[in-house]
Amino acid sequence: MNSCVPPFRKIASNALWTPGGVVRRPLVTLSAEGRIVAIAECADPDRLPFTEFYAGLLVADFPADYRAAFDELCTHAAARPLDEALRSVVPAANGCLVVLSGLEYAPLRLTPQARIRLIAAEGAPRPCGADVRVRGGCKSRS
Repeated sequence: MNSCVPPFRKIASNALWTPGGVVRRPLVTLSAEGRIVAIAECADPDRLPFTEFYAGLLVADFPADYRAAFDELCTHAAARPLDEALRSVVPAANGCLVVLSGLEYAPLRLTPQARIRLIAAEGAPRPCGADVRVRGGCKSRS
């Protein structure tokens, strides 16, 4: 293992989409290899030290060709709800972690301003960084 790569990474967002439903105010812990090892709900995830915060909806296991998959989602955005569209686009496992921004959160719908950003790809090397530690009253979600 590269000694300058922290053993884990903390990512927070407004919401996290999972096949089981949406997690509000998630705190996601990633291994050094980019795999999700824990998900917690936190009251103020954007205020935790040493935690990356991304405004939007995190989606795990998004296809590796994330831009093409996002274009497909945008093409059919008006035809079906985002939850249903994500179920058809997101494979069972081994994809990448992305954040979708520019959404209407109440109905969970893409808008014309929607954007996608790659956060982590499993197995991708990460730059050197400080050790990541989280303090606070977060509840784990099983």
